[in-house]
Amino acid sequence: MIAVSGGGIAGLAAGLAVLRNQIPLLLVAGSTPATALLGGIQIAPNGWEALNRLGVGDVARTESTALDAITVRDMRSTATIASLDLRKSPYSSIARGSLARLLEDEIAAIGGSKRITTNITHAVQRGPDQNWDLHIVNDDGSAFLVDALIAADGVRGFGRTYVNSLEPAKLQQCINGRIAMRAVAKATDLPKSFALPFCNLWLGSGAHLVHYPINDGKDVNLVLTLDAEKVTDDWQKEFFGHNDVLAALYHSVNINWANTILPTQTYQNYWRRGRTVLAGDAAHPIPPNLAQGAGQSLEDAACLMRCLGSNSIDDALSSYAQERSKAVSKIFKKAVISSKIMALDGPRAKVRNIAMGLGGTKIIDEWLADVWAAA
Repeated sequence: MIAVSGGGIAGLAAGLAVLRNQIPLLLVAGSTPATALLGGIQIAPNGWEALNRLGVGDVARTESTALDAITVRDMRSTATIASLDLRKSPYSSIARGSLARLLEDEIAAIGGSKRITTNITHAVQRGPDQNWDLHIVNDDGSAFLVDALIAADGVRGFGRTYVNSLEPAKLQQCINGRIAMRAVAKATDLPKSFALPFCNLWLGSGAHLVHYPINDGKDVNLVLTLDAEKVTDDWQKEFFGHNDVLAALYHSVNINWANTILPTQTYQNYWRRGRTVLAGDAAHPIPPNLAQGAGQSLEDAACLMRCLGSNSIDDALSSYAQERSKAVSKIFKKAVISSKIMALDGPRAKVRNIAMGLGGTKIIDEWLADVWAAA
């Protein structure tokens, strides 16, 4: 039996990967139902390839909204800087809760799993005379012996702390000074343009906004990334009040914004401790600027499924950790660069917008090509 900790998309996808290999699954899912996850995610071609490998691509397509283009605009002037046509690429948005539900449904349909609504607090790796079993203890006092643990319980979960405790200096949970303000709005509360099938990227001074439709255009997912110091009482007026298109976000009283502190932009290339490996944000809290958080988590699961199917458990975990750490490190570096570019302010922000306008579609396409290529 293999345990997977974390009931989000990364954990559910990893659990599905385990079951696809006919290995019994213990899903330590925490107390919050995954279907209660709010907001939306973007699924690029690499994410769709991973969903196809996991056997849920077709059903996921029925829940998603195909996006026609990524449009980059100036937050102040509203001018279009560049636009990337997506109609020949499998690129979509989907509500987090919808993706979680379909993963849960597939796990239930396969059978062979036990789900508990607790969190792991301790783990002890037993020796060779005890088959290298892993003894895990949960916050309700329950304990289990498992063959391995896939820790997908987030950047502040047990797994990341446990794996990195061999090198405490690598465990960094500091704040990088950036915050993501997130909200889901009803499309009927906003101008009709918000429901159109586009991913809209608005570049401002020291901040950027991304919005796109989810749930068949009934809702709009909104994410504004900015410096923490700029979250003042008038932050909505500052970023939206001078823009005829975005003014609706400032005037609407039906949008409830929640902030997320973004983790440090330091990649920790450390994925495994004995029979415990990391997945999802526990392994790679990627800055959101490439919309690859969920996509890389799905690729984790697809890689794990393949490795478990052709190796012993120890060899499978070793191969998985090596392959994914190498692949993700490249994506992470590019996400950090993108984050710095989007965080430019003042005159540098104007130069950035001019340069992107001159480069046009080509510069965006070339920047994303290797990111969207499935590993």
